[in-house]
Amino acid sequence: MTNPTKAFYDEYVMKKLASLLLPAAAFISFATPAFADINACPQNGQFDALCNLTAGNLQNVIGPAITFVFVLATLVALGYLIWGGLKWIMSQGDKNGVETARNHIIAAIIGLVLIFLSYLVINIVLSFFAPGASLNHLVLPHL
Repeated sequence: MTNPTKAFYDEYVMKKLASLLLPAAAFISFATPAFADINACPQNGQFDALCNLTAGNLQNVIGPAITFVFVLATLVALGYLIWGGLKWIMSQGDKNGVETARNHIIAAIIGLVLIFLSYLVINIVLSFFAPGASLNHLVLPHL
């Protein structure tokens, strides 16, 4: 003889499973297909550098990617600086809160200085090893 509690639980689980699977199956079976002609690489688009990416024109992607990382790091450091300022305001003169906020602000300023110095060093190194090169006009050596 079976346990009535287990039988009730099994029936409950089956009803739950059916109530989830039947609407999902109906949704999938009644979906109409879309026959759109999507061209992932349109002519003269803003993503031409990525669509026509080969080993010969890799410099068209590396320079903007490095610049994007620098911009993103700067935005994160500025957000951290703003968060430190808000923490200072919200500390309401509490000594521990002010000290924590001051540490946030100092860390954000150090981060901004490091970001700008690294950008400067990269541009100096690029101009030293490849005259006329910069992150906007990167020239990679090739055979």
